[in-house]
Amino acid sequence: MLIIGARGHAVELLHVFENEWQPATVAFYDDVTPNMPEQLFGLYPILKAPHSAAEWLTTDNRFVLGVGGVRVRQMLTQKFQDLGGRLHSAIAASASISKHGCVLGEGLNVMQQALLSPNVHVGEGSLINTAASIHHDVVVGRYCEIAPGARLLGGVHLGDFCFVGANATVLPRVRLGHHVVVGAGAVVNQDVPDHTTVVGVPARALAKKL
Repeated sequence: MLIIGARGHAVELLHVFENEWQPATVAFYDDVTPNMPEQLFGLYPILKAPHSAAEWLTTDNRFVLGVGGVRVRQMLTQKFQDLGGRLHSAIAASASISKHGCVLGEGLNVMQQALLSPNVHVGEGSLINTAASIHHDVVVGRYCEIAPGARLLGGVHLGDFCFVGANATVLPRVRLGHHVVVGAGAVVNQDVPDHTTVVGVPARALAKKL
């Protein structure tokens, strides 16, 4: 297993399924952070060049996204697929995922204490962070990030590349377009168009990208 990233969220992934790993079967990858050690916690090698990753992937082609940032996650997926990798999900044992009607895309991170209720659809590469809750009949697009404690209530629909900040709430049946950013703690009570950032209670548009 190759974990993409070696800081921050990648380190948190250790809590997701470290008990299932043997240290010799796991490596991390970071080619952007200067002065990284050779090993993480003295156990897991940190690869620092694409050729090293490609060699690792010849023995186990699975890779997990260990970074946040919706566009970054998509970019890294393409990069490591081009190196021969196969996008893999990391789902915490403590996450509560309904057995009824949930459709989960490839390459998800579903962290500790997250809730996915019946008839939830989550697109490829999305990150459902710690204690986030996604209620019935919600659709989450591709490469979205739902931050810790955020809540998507029944019937909400998110487009691709959305970010919902920590402890924000999207109220029932609200639709968010593509590339929408919801600020931390916001309460979204009306639809939000593409490329819009909303903040506050109730949420209001802060800026619109051209």
